[in-house]
Amino acid sequence: MGEAEISIGGGKKQTGLHTGTGNGPATISDVAARAGVSKTTVSHVLSGRRPVSAATRRKVTRVIEELGFQQNFFAAGLSGRRSQTIALVVQDLTNPFYPALARGLQQAVAASGHVVLLADVGAGAPPVEAFLGEAVQRRVDGVVVAAVDVSDRQLEPLRKAGAAVVTVGAPGHGTFTDVVSSDDERIAADAVAYLYDQGHRHLGIVSGPPRSTPGAGRLHGYREALRSHGLRPLRATEAAGDWTRESGAKAMAALLEQPRRPTAVFCANDLMAIGALDAARALGLAVPGDVAVLGVDDIDAAGLVSPALTTVRVPAQEIGRVAGEQLLARIGNPAGTARRVLVQHHLVIRASA
Repeated sequence: MGEAEISIGGGKKQTGLHTGTGNGPATISDVAARAGVSKTTVSHVLSGRRPVSAATRRKVTRVIEELGFQQNFFAAGLSGRRSQTIALVVQDLTNPFYPALARGLQQAVAASGHVVLLADVGAGAPPVEAFLGEAVQRRVDGVVVAAVDVSDRQLEPLRKAGAAVVTVGAPGHGTFTDVVSSDDERIAADAVAYLYDQGHRHLGIVSGPPRSTPGAGRLHGYREALRSHGLRPLRATEAAGDWTRESGAKAMAALLEQPRRPTAVFCANDLMAIGALDAARALGLAVPGDVAVLGVDDIDAAGLVSPALTTVRVPAQEIGRVAGEQLLARIGNPAGTARRVLVQHHLVIRASA
């Protein structure tokens, strides 16, 4: 059967659009009666999780189409069965990384019939808790958390409700969550190594919030990479942004105002790197002639700005796909050991560094 849909409206919850009796929406019982099979058989056809003969499946599917039956996932959740819904929590939907991640997640779970609910919780903790509470009330089968500042305490209701949880980019929330992430320290190390090989010895960084993920990992990796190349990390050449283009411009301006400005700046994501290009341009500096700029993510805009941005590609859509696969595996095996999957990155060399 094709993907089921949910109708949401006022009044009583509906299980379909039409009935064979004219007394309301069609139910599983109506489908079973007209097809001459048991309600269990209809359920097996709907879920696809148990074998049903091809002839029976065709007969049930034909009756479903005739009656306009729609499965009521909300009622299934209340009865203890799976709701066929997954929640995705992101930090900032205006950041192109997250729509790409959402697309990968949707691709991974579509064949299983799951519907994805999306929440943008960039405004802070209360929206996070409100949405996760709503997810518990809706009895979602699982949640992918791609918001950088979600705590164990906020995830605890999901654990108690038995929802599967996969976090993206976080180091892990206890032992009940799977993690899909990039290797943030290695990303920074590879960026520094490239800039060092280009002849730069006075580097700077526009990091994310130092206590956030992946900000902390990329800042630590940057400092360790400098040391490994015989260079000393300097607080004067470190500035923090909040992942936005505007914050990147502000942080870059602070670095360029130093008496000895850096000759190359590593930015912890592409949006801040594009802001860094804005700041250099506003000061009349040439990129990369006066200062080189290197970002992370390889969002679409990275290849469109001038000069085109050299960056470390973190495949957001692939991360979403892997997160979806991990979530489905966790839903199918709640007692399995939590896993951490690292998604590979690579350097994309363009004109800015």
